[in-house]
Parts: sequence; C-alpha cells; structure tokens
Amino acid sequence: MGALPPVPLAVGTTLVGGTEVPIRSLTRAEALELRALAGEPDADRRGEVYLIAKGTGVDPAEAEAWWESSDPVAVQKLVRDIAVVSRLQGEDGTDPNAAASGHSSRGSST
Repeated sequence: MGALPPVPLAVGTTLVGGTEVPIRSLTRAEALELRALAGEPDADRRGEVYLIAKGTGVDPAEAEAWWESSDPVAVQKLVRDIAVVSRLQGEDGTDPNAAASGHSSRGSST
C-alpha cells in the first residue's frame, strides 16, 4: 500500500476594509476543533476568533483584538468567506455537506 498524496488546502482572497486578505481553508482537524466548541460558553466568539486566526494565519491574540474592535459586518464577511473556502458553509449560507435531496449516484456502477 502506498503513501497518501499531499493535498493542498484551498486558498482564496477576500476584501476586508478595502484591503485584499489571503485566506485558506481549515484543515480537517481544525474544522473538527471548531465544531467541538459548539455548546461551550462563549462558543460564537471563540469560534469566530479561531476561524479568523486559522483562516488568515494571524496569531490568535491578534485575531481576537481585531474581532473585538472591528465593524461587525466586516467580521461577518471574513468569517463567512473563510467558512466558504473551508466548505463549512455555502455562498448562500447553507451547509454544502448536507445530503442532497433526490437520488444519489454514489456507489452506482453505471
């Protein structure tokens, strides 16, 4: 059995306050860490700060300071764009990993 091939993370850019900012998708481990925050005290704040830090590559303290002092629309846009590139959320806000309605072709031998 051979080794698994390296698979690069998805990357993109987003405009934050008129500045183009490079973003990357979360790794599977990071996405699961984010999901594990659900239900914990202050989960929304902690999750957004975590997502911003990982998705932009900034220090968590810097991400938190930016989160606390920035316009909520700018924060929401950055969080959404990182979630989209990470396939945690679709462009329309839906879950892109939810089971599609209708017949699936998975496992089909056609």
